[in-house]
Amino acid sequence: MYRNTFKGKLLTHLSNLPGWRTTRKIVVFESDDWGSIRTKDINSFNNMLKNGLQVKSNHYNAVDSLESNADLERLFETLLQFRDSTARPPVFTPLCIMGNPDFDKIEKSGFTEYFFQPLDKTLEEYPEHDKVLFYWKAGRDNRLFVPALHGREHINVRRFMDLLKSGDEGMRISFNNRSVGVSSYYGKTYPNYLGALHPTSLQEIKELHEQLRESGKLFELFLGEKPAFFVAPNAEEPKELENTLDSIGIRYIGRAKRRIYPVGDGTFKKEWNWIGKKNELGQTILTRNCFFEPVAWGEHHHVVSWVDNCLKEIEIAFKWNKPAVISTHRVNYIGNINKSSRERGLQSLTNLISKILIKWPESEFMTSMELGALISK
Repeated sequence: MYRNTFKGKLLTHLSNLPGWRTTRKIVVFESDDWGSIRTKDINSFNNMLKNGLQVKSNHYNAVDSLESNADLERLFETLLQFRDSTARPPVFTPLCIMGNPDFDKIEKSGFTEYFFQPLDKTLEEYPEHDKVLFYWKAGRDNRLFVPALHGREHINVRRFMDLLKSGDEGMRISFNNRSVGVSSYYGKTYPNYLGALHPTSLQEIKELHEQLRESGKLFELFLGEKPAFFVAPNAEEPKELENTLDSIGIRYIGRAKRRIYPVGDGTFKKEWNWIGKKNELGQTILTRNCFFEPVAWGEHHHVVSWVDNCLKEIEIAFKWNKPAVISTHRVNYIGNINKSSRERGLQSLTNLISKILIKWPESEFMTSMELGALISK
């Protein structure tokens, strides 16, 4: 993330040096977490708050929720206001989760067994979400919102179940409110259980292969095609999952530039990535170099103006002949819990796109898959 200090500026410039180059002004919006539940609704939020869960300290717990029909309609309206130099509107690459925990079945098992619920079933339990999968497809067909794969669910099954089995009071309150992601209860913090593909042990890796295969099948079921691009949810995945990703259709993988990934049993390895790097299977690595989180607050979110900050990062990317790959999470565009939060996020997005097109009228908006295909050529 860009920092307006000498060291911050230098690091932003240096991180853009390695990798594939182009003189074209390419802009990509990558947006994580679509399809995952997070906080169920305003009632759940208020209940959790009242019962001692620190859901206000983090914008994800406070305003993020499963996207509704209205959320997607408003996002599409916003994108359709604009055209780039190729006469096409800006396009989002949403990283999509294929389902969520089946709370009822887990509860019926006395918290002894984990059950998964595909997204189409989860959507049936929400009042204004009956068109979400229709909009995913319509967004794809109109090149406004072209889904990619983020995984099967947005929780690490083992960590989640261990916390529930232990009878932990805060986790049970969150569970009873059909929500996930709560990080602290009366000041007690929980281990990160949102990194679905970040194993605690070597033997768990076998299960992760199965979860990925299932996510590929569900992606095909919901969208009628195989996924081509993948980013792991929340925490880095083991390297051996690349084979399974390849088998379900993944040709492009989003990775951190400095990646510390698990080998299992508490050991880690480090690798450096750059845009256009190929792995042993010929999959192309994509990296992000711009950040846009306009509704964020709390720790490490002290950026004064997300629009100005992102424009500086885009300018640096273009200076080094790199595409601008923008990380912008779903939370910025969700209004289930707080409509004004969604409108603030969309207004910021409107300002950002307007300024991009004024400053760089030759800009081209692309999906991550289109960028990956261009680099692979």
